[in-house]
Amino acid sequence: MDMKKRFLIIMIIGVLTIGAVTFVYAGEKDNVNKSNYNKMIDIMKENGFSDAAQAMENRDFDSMDDFMNNMTEEDYKRMINIMRNNGYKDMANMMESIGREGMIQMHNSMREAGFCH
Repeated sequence: MDMKKRFLIIMIIGVLTIGAVTFVYAGEKDNVNKSNYNKMIDIMKENGFSDAAQAMENRDFDSMDDFMNNMTEEDYKRMINIMRNNGYKDMANMMESIGREGMIQMHNSMREAGFCH
């Protein structure tokens, strides 16, 4: 086999290997995201936000929007504490820094732009 054919075969094997690794990584990352989503639903159910958790589980976006838009300041602070105590410290800090009104505004803007739901 001449040098050009060997080089071509090695390149094809390399590309296929990189493609396979990327595919496996993307699948694992998707499973991690689904796992985090399910964990968040469970945490919400355990801490008194079962209606919002049910809406998330059912992908009932209208109910999720109603929940976000009608959340009290007390609910918002409680949610921040729940998140902080369950491994979502960075998200809790972000929520705390922008406040309830800022979070509602961001949620609505993301929905209008098509990034949410």
